[in-house]
Amino acid sequence: MNVYNENVVRLIRLYLAGTISDEEKVVLERWVEEREENRRFFQEMLRDERFASEFSEFRDIDMEKGWSCFLSRTQARKPKLFTRVLRYVAAAIIPVAIGIAVWLAGEDTASGPERVSEVIHPGMNKATLILSDGVKVSLEEFEKSEIRLDAGRVAHRTGDGLVYENNGNGNKFELKYNVLQIPRGGEFHLTLSDGTRVTLNSATDLRYPEIFDERERRVFLSGEAYFEVATDSARPFYVMTDEVQVRVYGTSFNVNTRRPEGVQTVLESGKIGIKAIRSGDECVLKPGELACFDPKDGAMAIREVDPRQYLAWVKGIFAFEEETLENIMNTLSLWYDVEVFYQTESVKQLHFSGYLGRYKEIQNIFDVITDATGVLFSVKGRTVIVSR
Repeated sequence: MNVYNENVVRLIRLYLAGTISDEEKVVLERWVEEREENRRFFQEMLRDERFASEFSEFRDIDMEKGWSCFLSRTQARKPKLFTRVLRYVAAAIIPVAIGIAVWLAGEDTASGPERVSEVIHPGMNKATLILSDGVKVSLEEFEKSEIRLDAGRVAHRTGDGLVYENNGNGNKFELKYNVLQIPRGGEFHLTLSDGTRVTLNSATDLRYPEIFDERERRVFLSGEAYFEVATDSARPFYVMTDEVQVRVYGTSFNVNTRRPEGVQTVLESGKIGIKAIRSGDECVLKPGELACFDPKDGAMAIREVDPRQYLAWVKGIFAFEEETLENIMNTLSLWYDVEVFYQTESVKQLHFSGYLGRYKEIQNIFDVITDATGVLFSVKGRTVIVSR
């Protein structure tokens, strides 16, 4: 397997971003002409349409700063054998590794690390809808365009989601709740009766009224979802979890109840208030801030972040920033619907940074992680075995 040094990767990044200087372009052109495999690799980058669209989302990320942070935290615990590969991966993967890793993984399978023997495909659009009377509807298999709800109301099944009609919002009546359940290996899009759009991740449940009344808009979340809330100053929008309440008036944000460190809320735009249910204390978030509530000690921590990292999954990208391998595998297990077995417990604490295509086969992700850490992956049925 050929590993290109960080300078080559940096030049390709600058070329794709359109910020390469004339001198740097000459260096890159010379490298391309040196070997046929260099030319093929560069052409592969130019042809990858999905990579080009994903690249624009992350071209402003400070890769040099990210590498410095990554290196300072990994040098003490990574074997020197992997230093050169680690540097390559850290530089390439933000954001170039989507194309690079896939291309390199197929170069030399005979001498490379053990490969997965069975293909594990990514998740897909599927969900189960539980109506107010308890009837369950499989939205993966549902073919009709309409779903009949309570009191003659209707929800429309679209190509990738479910849309509720806006007929009666703001009136006084008894609320009838539906529950949308997204299984492991699934995702789904929902438009609520007020026009609020929700993208739900794997292993997520959302309970919501078929239509909102005149006082407020309140939904109940377990799992992870991205909300684009329709503006309505007269009726605040609430997202309720077991631990926190998010109060909104019209904005976009992400809520994740599955993080090991606590409930995370990231604000992309607008203004929201986060309140710990037990204490009642509310904090106000500004765009670009993350609030993390730790249920163990009841503390709420707020810090500035790049929201793109936390919203990347909505755009079809895995974003890992100094994430432990255990947390990464937890994320992958939900999306690919697999179980994970560790032959060596110590590998759980290895750290990894990178942006990877969410709709790729899982083998592509394993190849990159193997290059960075030396960890090996194999598959038996739907169980991924992690070893060293």
